[in-house]
Amino acid sequence: MRIRLSVILLNVAYLFIFVSSLLAQDLGPEFRKIKDGIYVESTTELSSNCGIILTEEGVVLIDSGFQPTDSLAVLRAVRKLTPLPVRFLIDTEPHRDHTTGHFVHSPPAIIIAHEGAAEEMKKEYGFEPERIERLREESPEMREALQGYRMVTPPIEYRDRLTLKLGERTFELLHLKNVHSTADTVVWLPKERVLFAGSGAIPNSFNRFRPFVTIPEMLDGIKRLKSLNPEIVVPGHGPPGTAKIFDDSERYYGLLLERVGKMVREGKSLYQIKQDLRMPEYDHWLHKERIPENIEAAYRAVKGSD
Repeated sequence: MRIRLSVILLNVAYLFIFVSSLLAQDLGPEFRKIKDGIYVESTTELSSNCGIILTEEGVVLIDSGFQPTDSLAVLRAVRKLTPLPVRFLIDTEPHRDHTTGHFVHSPPAIIIAHEGAAEEMKKEYGFEPERIERLREESPEMREALQGYRMVTPPIEYRDRLTLKLGERTFELLHLKNVHSTADTVVWLPKERVLFAGSGAIPNSFNRFRPFVTIPEMLDGIKRLKSLNPEIVVPGHGPPGTAKIFDDSERYYGLLLERVGKMVREGKSLYQIKQDLRMPEYDHWLHKERIPENIEAAYRAVKGSD
């Protein structure tokens, strides 16, 4: 009897895994299941990622997708996965490639972001009417996705950290200062050991360096995220991976600082460094057009430490 019961339970477990696998595949090729009840939507290596986390009391989204068409695809996926509503939508940053699709999910979703995100969105969306019109002209699918479009800012903003509990899951929201935007958030699921790491560290890609972003603070942020010891890391852009994403970023910035520092000591100007510096180890990385601003950030860091 015990053997028979074990066989039945084993068959049920296999059936559950098989059905879950089929369900994940049925969402479309842009969706990836990374753990039970946790999915990531991303169309290309350049697009932003959108996280879908199912709980017993509803759904939590991380960002709303790269384009409104992605946001609509996420909503369709949620409806396939569960009859429960989207309860919360957490912003990892206020930029448009992470927030344009908020109108698709809110209401009913309550949007949460770091302090200052709403003001930053209002600045970021200053020329939004022209952009939306251009998007509408792209395709019939985009026009459909943009029906009812409006800018939706987060009604809830936190300062340094926030713990959100929904159903059986706990979400820890942590602010990282000066790593990408003026209102960066990473989302840590401690029980599942899954980290939605935002755009501070992007796999195989040169990152943006706005004037307020510094390499020392970026390295401090990476160190803080590594200390969580995540099993799965979902960056703001690019495929999910492991903490190796952070190791690769640390190695790159260390080498960049070393080479820029050597050239500064040789008396070279910023202009000369931009002309002469080579990073052949990273020829396969995306966004090479950002190398000059990476060099400028390294130059500021080196000169600041003189």
